[in-house]
Amino acid sequence: MKKPSVAERRTEILEVTCEVVIERGFAGTRISDVAKRLDVSTSLIHYHFDSKEQLLAEAFAHYARKDLAAMEAEIDAAPTALEQLDRIIHDNVPEGSGDMEWMLWIDAWGEALRNPLMRTISQELDDQSMRLVTKVLEYGVATEEFDCPDPTGTALRLTALIDGLAVQFAAHDHVLTREDVIASVRRLAASEVGVPVEAFAGVVRPVAGGLRPPSPAIEAALRRVVATANDAVLRRDAQAFAGCFVDDGVWDSGRGRHEGRAAIAAGLTKLLKDHAWISPTAPQYVFEVDEHAGTGIGRGTVRETSKRLSGKIVETVAVNHDQFIRSGGVWRLADRRVEILDRG
Repeated sequence: MKKPSVAERRTEILEVTCEVVIERGFAGTRISDVAKRLDVSTSLIHYHFDSKEQLLAEAFAHYARKDLAAMEAEIDAAPTALEQLDRIIHDNVPEGSGDMEWMLWIDAWGEALRNPLMRTISQELDDQSMRLVTKVLEYGVATEEFDCPDPTGTALRLTALIDGLAVQFAAHDHVLTREDVIASVRRLAASEVGVPVEAFAGVVRPVAGGLRPPSPAIEAALRRVVATANDAVLRRDAQAFAGCFVDDGVWDSGRGRHEGRAAIAAGLTKLLKDHAWISPTAPQYVFEVDEHAGTGIGRGTVRETSKRLSGKIVETVAVNHDQFIRSGGVWRLADRRVEILDRG
């Protein structure tokens, strides 16, 4: 295999660090956790990052910049300033306590109190987010949709209200609903830009549906499903592997088709009987999701090294063709078809 470049290795470390942070939080993430997930030594992590503080700060920056770029692209696609402003409001209000994207931002603010590197990056990203709001307000003034004499001040007040109410909504139960938060921010926005609050009722939200690249948090969740399944095979835990699938999931292993968790667990157990161990890795994966429908697809190259009971080492190259479903806020496999390309 081609050895990854320094830039590629750093990106891989940052991606995996984001996955671990989403699961454990910044305070609970250790360099050893990231190294274990990557199956590398901690010294390799230290080669690329001087400290845990630097690793966490750069991982958050990597994640948040992707998040902001995706948000800006969605906002720019709206045809009017009012629609752009409403998209900002909706995109910045969390879906609930399970919205890992927003909880990561909250956690980063807390980490910034202890980590000077995180503080610098957090402020930079908050400023970037504020400039995005200001840009929309200035666009509205230029098109004469808005009467807003102080776009910068308005952006600050809107952002502060969104952040304050969103923390209450995401962190505490039964205090506010998401609709309450959106309604409150719309009222302030309407007064700040000189439009009746009723104007927001006429805003047409983009039609949900269709596959598109996932948000960073959803991509991390999907990668976690893939990594958990691979780890279960390595640990010879057929029940944990089957638990990565929905109840009526399907696994076509390339050696047989298994429907339902019980059959999937039995299929892996049978396969493992012929092997001393199996170690799969899937470093390359691409995903597309329909966030509204809670469905997604993934495709990844799998390199599997196994040792049969005879002592023979076998190298297999395959492609996983995956279908995912989100249920109760948790992503699982609905269908996996393994296409075997080569078996040495």
